[in-house]
Amino acid sequence: MKEPTKLRLAERPFVYLVQHFRRRLFASEEEQGSGGMGLGVGSVLAMLAAPGAFASMFLLDKYSTLLQYFRGQRGFNPYHASIGDEYFFVVLSMTIIGLAMVLRWNRLLPDRRDYANLAALPIPISSLFLANFIALTGMGVLFAIDINAVSSFLFPVFVTFSEDSLSAFLVVAIAHITTVFLASLFSFFSIFALVGVLMIILPAAWFKPVSVAVRMLLVVVLLTSFLSNLFLQLLAGKIPSDTQVYVRFLPSYWFLGLYEGMIHRATPDMVALSHRALSVLAASIVLTLIAYTLCYRRHFKKLAESSADSVGGAYRRFRWDTPEWLASLLFRSSFEHACFSFIWRVLTRSERHLMFFGGYLGMGLVVIADSAVARAAFHPVPPASLLAVPLLITFFVITGFRFVFDMPASSESNWVFRSAALNPSPPPADVVRRFVLMTVIPPLIAVCLLSVGPRYGWLPAILHATTAAVIAELCIKTVFLRFHKIPFTCVKEPEMRQMMMRILACAFCVLAIVPLLADIEHWAIERAPHFLVLAGLLLIAWFLLGRYQREQTDTQTLTFEERPAAAFELLKLA
Repeated sequence: MKEPTKLRLAERPFVYLVQHFRRRLFASEEEQGSGGMGLGVGSVLAMLAAPGAFASMFLLDKYSTLLQYFRGQRGFNPYHASIGDEYFFVVLSMTIIGLAMVLRWNRLLPDRRDYANLAALPIPISSLFLANFIALTGMGVLFAIDINAVSSFLFPVFVTFSEDSLSAFLVVAIAHITTVFLASLFSFFSIFALVGVLMIILPAAWFKPVSVAVRMLLVVVLLTSFLSNLFLQLLAGKIPSDTQVYVRFLPSYWFLGLYEGMIHRATPDMVALSHRALSVLAASIVLTLIAYTLCYRRHFKKLAESSADSVGGAYRRFRWDTPEWLASLLFRSSFEHACFSFIWRVLTRSERHLMFFGGYLGMGLVVIADSAVARAAFHPVPPASLLAVPLLITFFVITGFRFVFDMPASSESNWVFRSAALNPSPPPADVVRRFVLMTVIPPLIAVCLLSVGPRYGWLPAILHATTAAVIAELCIKTVFLRFHKIPFTCVKEPEMRQMMMRILACAFCVLAIVPLLADIEHWAIERAPHFLVLAGLLLIAWFLLGRYQREQTDTQTLTFEERPAAAFELLKLA
């Protein structure tokens, strides 16, 4: 039997190389050696497809001709009503693909493991570059198709319900598929190009800390663009009749112009913006190719000299040790000093923890900005909308600490803390609460004084700062009431029910509890007797929480491993 003279396509070395980079992009964090839990390709694709699918299904109520008949709606124009929904899907596509790229940021370029595995092989760097670029482009195309697959069919069907025409469906479907796909590619290549530009202009030692800051900023920008008042107005169908100045700088609106142009309903201004959308898409692709080509070789050659996987490497030369006299004033024991140092270093050096904390604060910033914009007219007493801003900042910082402290830094090193913390003094729960208190209270007092004092007087500012500090202390006691562990050292299996309960509790606090506290504080600052009533209520809450906290401290032991309760247990009667 003759041996084949040519290898099959799947067996060629270059194809193997592309598959290697593809697997690396979708590998879980455990496979990459970071010790955390990650998501494989199936989970990632399912999560990306879910928002567009559910959004499309919820629109059935709006476009159903049967429901319109029962509601007595006459003269409903689906094309006019769909403008806001078209914009929604454009923004949704750009936001999801942008967030996915931000989360996969550290895998867009080879890492030290790739260098160790591939540098010794007789493979030219150009082949590595091409294989990695093909894998990345394939990931972008796959994400774009996955995000928009369901909406590309359901949304055109809903819009053309009343026409009962295949040609009308095809026009809307082609416009929808083309626009959201190109918008997704623009978001993909823009962030890809940003990585390459940062690699070119920044020294290698500064790339990681700066890239983490940029990633957190991107999360804030993407979430703000998705949840802003402008988006909500567009979703309601309130598209500006003339393109205003601020709209001209929104890439999502450019692609909306492309969408409207493809279904022949665009104004001249929107047609001009659609041309801009195609131009910036082409520019982002060209910039990606140039930046990626210029930085790839330099980055690959410097991997051997790179430091360990942390974001604080650039600052280690500026390490500052706390003087003994200052440590004796700040910390009650060497154990507390060590815990403070450990918490601070994990928060500043672990990219995974920084990204989670920054993303959570980014979502909080969107809510805080909405509350700050909705200020009331001038009043002798600070309005509740203004008083709520420091409370919201405090809430998101404290709950962000609570979430991120549950994420283990390195589960393989857990035994070090098990053996070292046999009889800790003070208890780790007190150490954690004191760390959060020292981190939150000083900037909180400064924000309260500066936001209220210059405009409403320093007496209301002092009362506001005092009230906010006491509420922050009560919030810390409540949030960390059952926290009996050293941060980042507890191996914890995720439990969906517990996570959903925490998310719902946070949403309830943001939507109901914080506004209620701001209204009560506004009522208390108006008159001195009212403030005395508020002070009495806060003292009662302080006493009850402290009493319950002491009871819990006496009965709880230090936890290093948490697992959800088993769904069933064997009785083992035999």
